[in-house]
Amino acid sequence: MGAFSLLIKPVSSDCNARCRYCYYLKSGGNSVVEKQPPRRMTDEVLDRLISAYMGTKQDIYSMVWHGGEPTLMPLSFFQKAISCQKQYARKGSRISNSIQTNGLHVSEDLARFLGKYRFLCGVSLDGPARVHDLYRRTASNGPTHRKVLEGISTLTAGGVPVNALVLVSRGNVHRPHEVYQYLKGRGFTHIQFIPCVETAPDGSVPEYAITGEEWGEFLIRIFNAWFANDTFKISIRLFESVLAKLVRDTAIDCYNSSACDRYLVVEYNGDVYPCDFFVHPDYKLGNIMDQSFADIRDSAAYRQFSCGKKKWNHECKRCEFLRLCRGDCRKFRRNWGKEPEGLSLLCTGWKNFFSATIERFEQIAAGL
Repeated sequence: MGAFSLLIKPVSSDCNARCRYCYYLKSGGNSVVEKQPPRRMTDEVLDRLISAYMGTKQDIYSMVWHGGEPTLMPLSFFQKAISCQKQYARKGSRISNSIQTNGLHVSEDLARFLGKYRFLCGVSLDGPARVHDLYRRTASNGPTHRKVLEGISTLTAGGVPVNALVLVSRGNVHRPHEVYQYLKGRGFTHIQFIPCVETAPDGSVPEYAITGEEWGEFLIRIFNAWFANDTFKISIRLFESVLAKLVRDTAIDCYNSSACDRYLVVEYNGDVYPCDFFVHPDYKLGNIMDQSFADIRDSAAYRQFSCGKKKWNHECKRCEFLRLCRGDCRKFRRNWGKEPEGLSLLCTGWKNFFSATIERFEQIAAGL
């Protein structure tokens, strides 16, 4: 069985924010919005998923605590998680924990705990207040920027390394320089840009979503600023993924991998899915309470989903940049990946970006 990570959702899609572009809300996936009982992972499920994962052979046991908003779980839950990792890890095992949060609910005790056990933390921050607050709102429709900065300060005071997770939406796609300089000015040295791409069932595009052309132009302008001064000072995840392809022909991200097999999603009740964008009954692989990870990854359903990544559009097969994007994420292929051969909605943007930067990427790669 090959290497894979776990993306663990202890509260499912429950959240203490109401971001206007959240795809969970669009799919009715938040139990608070649906006025259902909160969804929380039990100690029994937590114990089982960690023991099962530690029973697989991995160079690094990588667990990403995700949501919704994972900090809705009490500190005792994460203490239990670390206890289980210690209990079930083989001697010499390497374990990596990371957590993704909106930063609105970070206590000093939690921050000290995350720092003690070397959690890496990704915090959603779309730019300065006027950009960030456009779509990232509280449950009462208030701004969140100030609270996020307070959460970041609490995390760093606890010794937690913090990365910036930037969703590129209509609110910031035309402000790349402003966003980049803001994050740089706040001392972020690791930044991840994520495109906000959504389509309605009728093919219409929500007002907050971006086009492929806008994505490409945004990346070009970010790259120009980064290449001019910061190539060895600031790590931009997407740029690192391009360099990894050029230097080692290795995929470190899903979008430019040849298969959808890099991680598994474990929901609060133990249900397992192949991807966080495809947490839907049609794609359910099983439940960890009565199946092993080996059985799940060996299942026909998982193999079929994973191999779908390689069903590229006929245009991809003759594109000079296929080696770098591998057809893009299946979510971005038309019709929400149900037709894997669909061309990515971001295709034009990727081509424009690679065309404008490939020579400089190869220049950097030659020195690595």
